[in-house]
Amino acid sequence: MSQKIVKYSKNTIRLLCQSLDNGNIIAVPTDTVYGLIADAHNENAVNKIFKAKLRPKKLPLIIFVPSLDAAKKIGFFSKDDIQLAKVFWPGDLTLVVKKKKKNIFYGHKAFSTIGIRIPKHKALLDLLKNYRKPLASTSANTHKQVAPKHIDKLDIISNNYVSYALSSLHKIEGTESTIVSFINKKIEIIRKGRITSKMLNNALKNQQKH
Repeated sequence: MSQKIVKYSKNTIRLLCQSLDNGNIIAVPTDTVYGLIADAHNENAVNKIFKAKLRPKKLPLIIFVPSLDAAKKIGFFSKDDIQLAKVFWPGDLTLVVKKKKKNIFYGHKAFSTIGIRIPKHKALLDLLKNYRKPLASTSANTHKQVAPKHIDKLDIISNNYVSYALSSLHKIEGTESTIVSFINKKIEIIRKGRITSKMLNNALKNQQKH
């Protein structure tokens, strides 16, 4: 099991990019908990996440991207979405927007919306910037089990679908991301996290002042 664990370095990032290209899934530290990632353009790879977690496809995965420009390629962003992205990205805010591309896999193909964020965890963001493709992600635990914050609690690493686990000294906060939607033209908090409705409203008010 421990042979799957690799320490963060430039060489490791290259190794993990190659592994993702080969359709594998990887356990990585995020801002909040350990997560599983796969190339979001590779349906078979994304399906491995659902199988490893025993997660139903009616529960969509979140898409990680390295930049706002990359996010705009796969989703339709309103002015409010862009404002919040500029204030809180990279960070633990997931924005749910209407999907733009059909060749992004993260759950049922019938989904018309997509949850996107730029994580701020240094090792993960480095991987995203080097991979240059969106990554489907969710917490690295069996469905309905506790999401691990430490690599020594990463039981899912023993699953045959998981190829590597990235070890990093960079901090994991341990709070789920706030998930927000503006699709109905008002703030809807789908999942509460560190970023509160007050923080969101203040960010939008600041936009109106400028």
